[in-house]
Amino acid sequence: MTLVFALWAVVGTSWFMRHYFGLVTPDQVLFHLQHGGLGEADSRLYARAARCLAGVLGLTALSLFLLGRLRRVHRLPLLGALGVGAVLSVHATVADPCRPEADGGDYLARHYVDPGNVGWQAPAVRPDVLVVFVESLDEAYTHPRAGRAPLLPQLTRLQDDAQTLGRLHNLSGASWTLGGLFSALCGVPLQPVGVISRHAYDYAAHFYAGGHCLTDVLAGQGWQVSFYGGASLKFAGKGRFLQEHGVTRRFGAEQWRAAGVPVPARGWGLLDGGLAEQAWADMQRPRAPGEARASLLLTVDTHGPAGARDPACDAGSVRPADEDEDDVPVELMRGSLRCTDRVVASLVQRFVAQRDGRPKVVWIMGDHLSPAPLLDADLQPAAGGRTVFHALARYDADGRRLPGDDQRREFTHVDVLPTLAEAIGLRWAPQHRLGLGVSLLAEDRSPTLIEREGLAHVDGRLSCRSPLFQRLWLNET
Repeated sequence: MTLVFALWAVVGTSWFMRHYFGLVTPDQVLFHLQHGGLGEADSRLYARAARCLAGVLGLTALSLFLLGRLRRVHRLPLLGALGVGAVLSVHATVADPCRPEADGGDYLARHYVDPGNVGWQAPAVRPDVLVVFVESLDEAYTHPRAGRAPLLPQLTRLQDDAQTLGRLHNLSGASWTLGGLFSALCGVPLQPVGVISRHAYDYAAHFYAGGHCLTDVLAGQGWQVSFYGGASLKFAGKGRFLQEHGVTRRFGAEQWRAAGVPVPARGWGLLDGGLAEQAWADMQRPRAPGEARASLLLTVDTHGPAGARDPACDAGSVRPADEDEDDVPVELMRGSLRCTDRVVASLVQRFVAQRDGRPKVVWIMGDHLSPAPLLDADLQPAAGGRTVFHALARYDADGRRLPGDDQRREFTHVDVLPTLAEAIGLRWAPQHRLGLGVSLLAEDRSPTLIEREGLAHVDGRLSCRSPLFQRLWLNET
């Protein structure tokens, strides 16, 4: 009985992950297990998991009934077929992209420039910075098919008015929320550290204390760094990462609840309409003379598998309030995108319109790509593969947008670190390279890793375990 249940549990768990999250990597699975916070996930996942478990129990009972009626000689082939099915189900769900160097060397160590080991110089007038990570925001959402309604009308216009830098590709180590944030801010894809064991939380406690990221640089150069997220800071160690890397003000679902903000009981936390209002209110707090601020915001409305209904954008909706959101996933995601589009564009407009005599830098990007977008029928096919939405806009002290030419580069999350550092006006030696990335604003147009070696090659090498990564992020010598 135990063997039959275990095999069906493997099949059921694999199906559940594949159905709701798409193809996953071992890093995604291991990292979420290591760093905890799974209890802070969307509560609807538990209902879905319960339905999956009921199916597993039903199939187990049916299998045991059939096995009990078969002669022993016929039981082994049935068990063997179930075992093969479990193996195939895992194979169809979990993919290991690691392609090691032929000489067994550390690919990351060959290309890494440590932000903690360069000399930094801040601009004479430090700009205020707004970085918005939009959950699972695909560049394809800005390109609807002919005759289809725009999914992101305001962000598409904002992107047209801002600067785009080419095609932002998703590395395997940046393919979930914290992986995307970490890769963009720290210039290296996220890898789990240590092993899954009873000591996993000991590893987790030390892991985030190492390394050096953009937030460390900004804090060290006089910026006050704040983070505003709708979801729990406990999830996947996000709060610990922010705490250890210069983010002095951190807000997640628990902090909003403690402040008396109504946070939905279901879902990932404070939805985008409320999140943007609370973030904007905090951004208006009094500041010391000459104080510069960097504000990071992470949305939740468009989180998979189908997004969330946001009351802030639900005016005029004809759908009943008690409607099962799982029954209309396509319409639900369309509404989620429209809401996030409006909310983020409004926040950016208010940020830029302050006219307070301080320069401004705005960077908007998807945190990562969703495994399987629901809205393919609404979108033009993405030539050359799916890429992540992004836009950069810079403004002078009088609120005038600074010119910037669109580019046709091929880059990944790791190139965001040096590009954003240069956009803010930071200077360092040697200039233009940080982490594994190069600044896309550099006049010499130095090629990115994937421009030199191709996306598949770079992703395969960076998906392998790196001794340098282990040393950096465990503070080991």
